[in-house]
Amino acid sequence: MIERHKLHLLSFSLALLLMIVSSITQAQDIVSIQNPWVRATNPGQNISAGYMTMTSTQDVTLIRVKSDITESVEIHSMKMENNVMKMRMLDSLALSLGKPYKLEPGGYHLMLFDLKKSLSDSQTVDFEMTFKNNKGAEFTQKVKAIVKGSENNHHQLQQSDHEHHHNH
Repeated sequence: MIERHKLHLLSFSLALLLMIVSSITQAQDIVSIQNPWVRATNPGQNISAGYMTMTSTQDVTLIRVKSDITESVEIHSMKMENNVMKMRMLDSLALSLGKPYKLEPGGYHLMLFDLKKSLSDSQTVDFEMTFKNNKGAEFTQKVKAIVKGSENNHHQLQQSDHEHHHNH
């Protein structure tokens, strides 16, 4: 009886492990991420932005992003309204099957607030991105982004920040 119980427990554990490995593989098979990068910061600057291109093999929604360098990552959109660049926080970002979504300066992007440290060229930033499919199942994907500098970092972030509206 004990041997049968151990065999059932072992079978269950193996099935659970296969399910976990399968969901990790599935996440990377569902959403392809290209060219992830984060803008370098100037001394004393505690915000930055993240960019990448995401393409999904099915309709999914990006619902949450976490990072190792901050407790607060938000999904944002930027657009011109009456000759003023407006930035808005989004609760989520829907990705349609096969359509590339570019997170780029001046458009959709990730905002990183209250950075734990300054970001300089060639460092890496780890993201954990959580998606939900149309059946409500969530899956996560790890992304490693390279930090890249910009001559206009401080000016660009300050300029966009004055019209920045979000809820914490």
